[in-house]
Amino acid sequence: MAASIAIHLLLVLALLALAIPEPFAPAEGSSISVELLSEADYALLTAPEPEAVPTPKPAAPAPKPAPPASAETGLVAATEFYAADILADPANREVQQNFPLLADREQIIQLCNIEALEQLRMDNVADNPDALVGYAFEGISVTGLSLEAQGGAYRAAGKWYRIGYTCEVAPDIRSVSAFAYAVGAPVPESEWEAHFLNADDDWLN
Repeated sequence: MAASIAIHLLLVLALLALAIPEPFAPAEGSSISVELLSEADYALLTAPEPEAVPTPKPAAPAPKPAPPASAETGLVAATEFYAADILADPANREVQQNFPLLADREQIIQLCNIEALEQLRMDNVADNPDALVGYAFEGISVTGLSLEAQGGAYRAAGKWYRIGYTCEVAPDIRSVSAFAYAVGAPVPESEWEAHFLNADDDWLN
């Protein structure tokens, strides 16, 4: 968790430094620590038979399923929240100092984007999610302490996927008190440029 927390905060730093308010992406070359399904090695029996017999390849463990979606809304509602721990980590003191310099609206957007990526990672919904654009297909709505982004997109393993999410933050804008999301279909690569979606982090350059 510590590695994930540190990486997410580096992403926020990049946004603060370059004054890019709404996309959320990590520093170039960073990655999120995710447990990947590994392919089992084949081993030969050492018994003295004329021909060694390979052991069967174990079945790969199934990924952890995402929490069930609500029948009423179709959204997966979070029961744990992570953005506050990411912001409060002592290793990210510089981010703690610069985050308040953003306008309240931008603080809410960035806090909810951090939460969105961490929810995807913790639910094993996405393979190494590392960037999110909440307004890719339609604008983000921020009303008071509540955010709604129905036309977002997140990047995982170099590909983009649609996502919609709702988020509510605490009055001090340092923690998330409610979050729900629904992932959608992959975004065809032919549509990436029109929606400011890149395979890498060129937008930070």
